[in-house]
Amino acid sequence: MATTSLTNTNISDTYPGVLHAKGEPIPASGLQYVYDGFGNKSSLKIGQAGEGIDIDGDLGSSFIDALYPVGAVIFSADNTNPGVRFSGTTWTQEAEGRFIAGVGTGNDGTNTQAVPAGNDSTGKYKHTLTEAELPAHTHDTIVDHKDYTGISNPTPHQRVGSHKNADYSISLTSSATGGGTAHNNTPPSFGLYVWKRTA
Repeated sequence: MATTSLTNTNISDTYPGVLHAKGEPIPASGLQYVYDGFGNKSSLKIGQAGEGIDIDGDLGSSFIDALYPVGAVIFSADNTNPGVRFSGTTWTQEAEGRFIAGVGTGNDGTNTQAVPAGNDSTGKYKHTLTEAELPAHTHDTIVDHKDYTGISNPTPHQRVGSHKNADYSISLTSSATGGGTAHNNTPPSFGLYVWKRTA
């Protein structure tokens, strides 16, 4: 089917619905508003290849819904709520002070760990080791048949004196050491605002 030439033709005479850039070539640089066949300016600006496009007004709910559906998450160094930029949407700040991990079960080569969706509060910023979490270890205690009466115990060993031929039964507890201070559990971090679309 042959097409009608638009040379020297008012576009609205033949194609009232055709969009155009003022009936002129798109500029080599910058953006040009797009018009309809009746000369009405649209909200769209276009440029030649590589120059991009621009929207004057709301992008439209269908575009935003496709790009950021409810439940979508945005990471940003900007603390501005995305609802300010995307009118008609509602966002809440999530994961404040928490690290992000992929939902599912991970394996570090030795152990597995399940990560549920949402807020998992089982971790700790600081942790104090329990006795069960300490590595297996020993403390030296020396018992011999010498009279150490009046002689101080050399650290860290404990010496117990007795008479040469005496019978004895001894129960020993070594001196306590360590302070029991909780240790930091958080790795180095790079803080970003986490925004989740809720409506």
